[in-house]
Amino acid sequence: MHAKERMMKRLIATAALATLVASPVLAQSYPGVPDAGPYLGAGIGHAKLDFNIEGFYRDLGFPNVSSDDTDVSYKLFAGYQFNPYFAVEAGYVDFGSFTASSTAAGFSGDAKLSVDGFTAALVGKLPIQSGFSVYGKLGMVAWDADLKESASFMGMSASASYGEDGTDPFYGIGAEYVVNQIVMRAELERYDISESGEDFTIDMISGSIGYRF
Repeated sequence: MHAKERMMKRLIATAALATLVASPVLAQSYPGVPDAGPYLGAGIGHAKLDFNIEGFYRDLGFPNVSSDDTDVSYKLFAGYQFNPYFAVEAGYVDFGSFTASSTAAGFSGDAKLSVDGFTAALVGKLPIQSGFSVYGKLGMVAWDADLKESASFMGMSASASYGEDGTDPFYGIGAEYVVNQIVMRAELERYDISESGEDFTIDMISGSIGYRF
């Protein structure tokens, strides 16, 4: 079994556990914490691309390659909580840009990969106490990637851009605290992207704040 399949099964189990294990005692109502209703929010985080950009360009024959596979990311989300254990959620996520550069005598080249997407997910929650809960998330991301490359040699320059898109799974775990209808979250998500025979992942750690109506 591939590592990606094992990871997905573990996080599916996390979401199922959060939905099935919670008991009515844990799910009691607390002031300012609605059991059901819509919510929305926004978050900021840190995204890391798990793909060997340097090796990719070296294999193409570019010398002295350096890369930056992390960037600031952000998200917007809206959802509906049906009960203390289960919610559905949709959102938009921008992972930022990942870059690579190459230099040699008389030559320089740069590449920038930007990725964003729209998400839809099921969220299974395990209420703990006083508005605090943990949760698992499983969904799909409709992503869009843009790659821009430029190079110059002995005063001559050229540039090109490419676009790809697709739909792939993502999953995550997190902790949530709700007080006076204000939602605060800390979350870890993994996005599994596959395109043209290449597989890579984007890991995103984020903090979010929202409002539950």
